[in-house]
Amino acid sequence: MPREQALKPSPRRRKQALAIAPVPINVGMLPNLLGYNVRRAQIALWRDLARSLGEVKVRPAEFSMMVLVDSNPGIAQIELANQLDVDKATIVGLVDQLQRQKWAVRKQSTVDRRRQGIYLTALGQRELRRLEQTMIEHEARFTRLFSSEELTQLFAYLRRIHP
Repeated sequence: MPREQALKPSPRRRKQALAIAPVPINVGMLPNLLGYNVRRAQIALWRDLARSLGEVKVRPAEFSMMVLVDSNPGIAQIELANQLDVDKATIVGLVDQLQRQKWAVRKQSTVDRRRQGIYLTALGQRELRRLEQTMIEHEARFTRLFSSEELTQLFAYLRRIHP
């Protein structure tokens, strides 16, 4: 038997190794770090949202942008970038993605020829309505973990970080 095969564990041994209870990991100061806890919460939210959306692949930034465009038809890319706190290159990519999905279009401004306004298409508006319902259900799974007072307080605390 070649040496490589002799060193390779058998499928049975691999299963046994996986069945052994993991050794607890000392996480040190991580549980006391705001960023660590916010990131872990974000990961839990992201995973649940991905399960909720199923086959439709839309990122939170795309959803947020669709809400902003729907609420502000003709909004400029720079205004979207400022509101979402992303750079111009990122917003161009997000708008391009929505255009590829035929959910949004760019239209030249009639007032300022240098400006392009972003608009949702009829398909984009229908998709946004569906996504909004999914988002409401997704959010409810997490917001129900808090009383209304706690939720108000949590949002106020988070807004201190991003005024």
